[in-house]
Amino acid sequence: MPQKKIKVKMFKFDPAVENEPHYKVYEVPLTEGMSVLDILDYIYENIDSSIAYYDHAACRHGLCSGCIVVVNRKTCLACQTPVSGDITIEPPSKFKVIRDLVYTPSQIMEEQV
Repeated sequence: MPQKKIKVKMFKFDPAVENEPHYKVYEVPLTEGMSVLDILDYIYENIDSSIAYYDHAACRHGLCSGCIVVVNRKTCLACQTPVSGDITIEPPSKFKVIRDLVYTPSQIMEEQV
């Protein structure tokens, strides 16, 4: 049986070199139990090493909140959100995008206070 593949539509924007954000679609093999962060890791390691996203050794436990993204219009932790089908991944809209899914952390702290 062939492995299931999903389409991942990802927000892409580098304000240093682009005027407008855009989306790029990746086709990713889906393994049972994969999280959004696993999907991003797969894309980075196998398809497009230019993507920018938060990935840290402490992440994957749902404690640091550094991997907050919007998946299919719902804010979530990438390390804790399971994937079962096609997804759209975007940065939270309230923050200034540094590049792709990376945004200014100082604004996150100000929002939490």
